Amino acid sequence: AALPEATMALRYPRQNVPGRGRGAIRGRGAEGGRSADGGRRPAEGGMLKFRYLDRGGERFAEFPANASDDVSGVVASASSGPLQDYQDKLKAIQLREKGLSKTEIAEKIGRSEHFVKRWWREEPALLERPAGANDVVLKKASLSSFRDLDIRRGFLDDSSIFDTLREKIPWRPAKVVARDPNTGELVLRYDDRGRSVNAGRQVADYSGGVDELDKVLQKIFSVMDIRDPQARIFMNYYCNGMERTGVHRHDFWTCLLSFGAPRILTMDNRPILMRDRDLVVFGTQNHGVPQMPDISGGRISLVIFFYPDADNLERRQWQTLSADGDGEEEAERAAASDSFDMRSVDHGFRASLLWGEAVAKPTGPQSEVIYRSPPTATQCDACDAERSALSQALDPSTERRALLKSPNSTLSFEDSSAGSRSGSGGTVYTVACGDASGDATVAERELFEQLRAHSVSVLWDLRARTLRGSWSDPETFRRTCATRTVKYRHYPLGRREAGGVLGHMQAEEGHDVLKRLLSSLSPEAPTAILAGEEDWRQPDGLRAAAGDLLVSGSLGPPPRVLHLRRRGGLEAHPEHGGVSALPPAAAPPSAPLAATTRPAAVAGERVAEAEAEAEADEGSAES
Repeated sequence: AALPEATMALRYPRQNVPGRGRGAIRGRGAEGGRSADGGRRPAEGGMLKFRYLDRGGERFAEFPANASDDVSGVVASASSGPLQDYQDKLKAIQLREKGLSKTEIAEKIGRSEHFVKRWWREEPALLERPAGANDVVLKKASLSSFRDLDIRRGFLDDSSIFDTLREKIPWRPAKVVARDPNTGELVLRYDDRGRSVNAGRQVADYSGGVDELDKVLQKIFSVMDIRDPQARIFMNYYCNGMERTGVHRHDFWTCLLSFGAPRILTMDNRPILMRDRDLVVFGTQNHGVPQMPDISGGRISLVIFFYPDADNLERRQWQTLSADGDGEEEAERAAASDSFDMRSVDHGFRASLLWGEAVAKPTGPQSEVIYRSPPTATQCDACDAERSALSQALDPSTERRALLKSPNSTLSFEDSSAGSRSGSGGTVYTVACGDASGDATVAERELFEQLRAHSVSVLWDLRARTLRGSWSDPETFRRTCATRTVKYRHYPLGRREAGGVLGHMQAEEGHDVLKRLLSSLSPEAPTAILAGEEDWRQPDGLRAAAGDLLVSGSLGPPPRVLHLRRRGGLEAHPEHGGVSALPPAAAPPSAPLAATTRPAAVAGERVAEAEAEAEADEGSAES
């Protein structure tokens, strides 16, 4: 079949034609495209044409009307030439370690022997990351996070899953999240007034209880060999084509299964049409769901965030390099999993070998769901790892890795993006920055002498206004702190639009910043807040407002707040506050988070929000 123009730009391995060839898996159960209302759309030459909004413009893409003719199987993909070069270097090194010659490696990765010779003996960890990559995920991603795409059409046969999930899942409004430029973690995004921004879609974490979905997860974990016991199961509900997700990346692997109306998933800036029950697995590829104004039907994406184990890295990371016949093997395993009577490649595999943890025995109602049919002895050995991982992934009490958490997760959603907190407070210092003094060299030296006197190694700069070009300008100051081994974070509070210092401190953003500060406190890393005013008793000042909120206990365990004086010495903040002009014990702002199923009448109200979000910086939300 002729390749659709929209997918021609994806880089295919040699002789890997969509729907057939090395590593390809033909779709099952999806016949033809569907229009917004679920009916078939006529298309000239057996193609479907879709309109979508991406990167500030209107775009069109054509896809085969028959899903089995669309791109599927394993596909090499990167968002830029330098990133593709980087991945090819990793592939060359890996193939050399497997004993292949330069000629064989060059043939497999589609590069010259000169390229292979230049890079195949390098140390992967020492390879320079793609030039110009301002994405914090790409800069910090582990080598195991990179992988090829794996696209599977018609992964399931049951076409009723969308309606089941829409009716049975307790959905809640999603918030727009962004990568913290200081740490790379996912945090809530706020508007100019310090309020969190609605994402225009609904989300839900899943911990078991829906019989149909439990069976789907059994198949996904088994066929895709997901064995991470800390995997996170998450869902997005797009009520119509105007609800979207911005372009972003993850520092882990993602398995995404789509239900409902067809929607375009941009993958490394190229469109892929995800039909009902299509599945895709990817790594660090940037991805997003753009607006499609002509789509009126709803879509649900079931997303599993996980980290690969040794077997995943060996067999699935660079599947475009696999030997011929892998596709047939995978298809056989998929068919076998329908009856859950299969043997995985890791017969007798024990998850504790990979994760260094005892494999918890499933208990409670979840185990009854997952282990509904008592398996045979052979099945127990074959699927123990996947079943154990699924059982723990569905357990709300399972601790998740930091990068798998999100402000949109029920694990932290009701407590802002700072997540849960424990402990008995700690100590927080505040210090003034004299950037308006006459001698910049003296002012800088005095500030760092104050910090050094109290072993402060983490500095939270909360100043909203700084003297541009001065020694304490945030970008200059960040470099200065780095040379003095002080970790620097900049979270400006006090914008005029948010009501100045006092208004911003009482807004969601102000509370969130201070909560995150509390959660980061450690005796091994004394922390200080940097403000502009010298007098910490100034009623409308940042030091007084932050001190009152911290000691109030409304944000978490109250710490001891100590104010550093410019000429030396300390002054303790009153335990009961009352220094600033803030209302006594200001409580964190709350938002209605009740589980809801959105009525159709509300969909129109979300269009304006989605359009406003489209103008915001991309890379801001999760898949």
